[in-house]
Amino acid sequence: MRTQFRFNTLIELFNESLAASEPACGGDKVCLEIVRAERSEQLTFGRLNKSARKFAIWLAQAAGLDIGDKIAILGKNRADWDVAFWGAVLAGAVPVLIDPERPVEGVIEHLIHTDTDLLVMADDYQDEESRLNIREFTADRSLGLVEMLDAPLCDSLSGLKGPDGKDVTLDTARTDELLQSIAGRVEAEAAAVILCTSGTTGDPREVELTHTNLIANIEGTVERIRITCDDILAHILPPHHSFGLTVGKLLTFSTGAKNIYTNKYRQIPQLIRNKKATIFIATPALFTVLARKIEDNLKQQKKGGILVRLLDRYLPKLVGGSLVKKMGWENLRFCISGAAPMPKWVLNVFWRRGLLLYEGYGTTENSPVYGFNDRVSGLGSVGRPIPTMDVKIVNEQNETLPPGKKGEIMLGGPCIMKGYYKNEKATAAAIEIDADGVRWLHTGDLGYLDADANLFITGRKKFLVVLPGGKNVNPELVESALSEANFVEEILVVPGTKKDSAGVQTETVHAIVRPDLNAIKSRTNHSEADLIKKPDLLKSLVWQSISKCQQKSNHLSSHEKISSAGLKIRIEEFQKTSTGKIKRQKYITG
Repeated sequence: MRTQFRFNTLIELFNESLAASEPACGGDKVCLEIVRAERSEQLTFGRLNKSARKFAIWLAQAAGLDIGDKIAILGKNRADWDVAFWGAVLAGAVPVLIDPERPVEGVIEHLIHTDTDLLVMADDYQDEESRLNIREFTADRSLGLVEMLDAPLCDSLSGLKGPDGKDVTLDTARTDELLQSIAGRVEAEAAAVILCTSGTTGDPREVELTHTNLIANIEGTVERIRITCDDILAHILPPHHSFGLTVGKLLTFSTGAKNIYTNKYRQIPQLIRNKKATIFIATPALFTVLARKIEDNLKQQKKGGILVRLLDRYLPKLVGGSLVKKMGWENLRFCISGAAPMPKWVLNVFWRRGLLLYEGYGTTENSPVYGFNDRVSGLGSVGRPIPTMDVKIVNEQNETLPPGKKGEIMLGGPCIMKGYYKNEKATAAAIEIDADGVRWLHTGDLGYLDADANLFITGRKKFLVVLPGGKNVNPELVESALSEANFVEEILVVPGTKKDSAGVQTETVHAIVRPDLNAIKSRTNHSEADLIKKPDLLKSLVWQSISKCQQKSNHLSSHEKISSAGLKIRIEEFQKTSTGKIKRQKYITG
């Protein structure tokens, strides 16, 4: 496990990465491109450097912020988000990253909990009433407020006033001297960023990551994926999320690569083609959609003749090559999935046809990249840890288990968080330091290591369903297997109850399914409106699809299979986090 790094702080990373990219890529090279449904823009390395330094000077002189003060950033991915983030970093402040999907009450809660000194709010946060409520809160609390509007942030500092509303005169002639002085006082082990968790357990927390944490994670990740300034990384990761920050922002910036963000999910194939992306990163939900499209497309081709059927059976990589050429993905080196478990059948769809899809793993608390599997022989595993991370499996007594034995996953090394902000009890429960001074994180995830030290995830400890006979069911494993059912759009497995012959109520496994109405419509004579009007018919069709899937599955034991009585149909979208994960806790009763 490597513990020596090129940079001590994010300030050093910013300055030296810019210096390194200048001769190779030039200051006019685009470092960020935003392709949102409602916003399209670009940001060059040169403009980012100039604007971030201006904002940093304003924060230090006009806003009067000091080393370690908190600056919250509230808004969707955009060029000015990066300016605000790096400006805060260069000013020695700590960016507090808040999910723009959170309602006003949730935002205020985070602002209070983190002792925020100034808020940068975008004009795309929620609606005007919500923004007005935030403005009123900041005024009542004498909290500084800067708004990101249509005009680029800090293009003209004369338009910015101090928090007291008065005009200020900035000493821009001493910019280099002032920023160098700040950089010299920022410590590697100090908090670099605070990430506000989504709170899927009903207990949102603020995670403090240090400069060392983030730099260790970036450098370890770069060693594994070998990204350079020639790469174009496209992704759907929001910047307030740890995956989106470290991989979607810091990783690309540190290497001089181009970063393209989009939320146009239905146009992903075209974006990869048109932008000549070399790496694409997304969540399992999106790769599942792409896998279904690939399979459906091939099924249609197979109906037209025996040749495609034979090629896909005996020479699937040839079929994959043709598919890549047809979609215009010749520049794509590989894809990476993270933020949630990946169904193995989705991996098979890609890998058997030569499309490299690396399944990753990590938590916000480990900054967040653990590693990923990049070998076809390791499908179902998330691979070995990056060089700056270590892993072990422990039992209930916290004893390290040998390969093949299942237990709780613990991650260790310089990537492990400083702690939960102002929550010593939660930090002590999650972090322990061994005799060698190594910090270890109790992830709460379950899994095992094989003989080659590859990690396999089997589920979340807190979501286990315990059956009357003492057997445990990991919901995510069942969801992964049943997501392959033809008529299933999304599935959530939750604990339920049933009464036995004696009338005794016991725990069992239930599934909430959002059906794929388009798939059902295309394979039956029923219209979407007809299916919604006849819930019993819809449930029967979905159940037949799930039952067939369970019969074919080699991954489910008898006690892990659901029954028709344990199936519930849901037409509406599940409530999700900003990274596309279903908010599981909202659907668990009792």
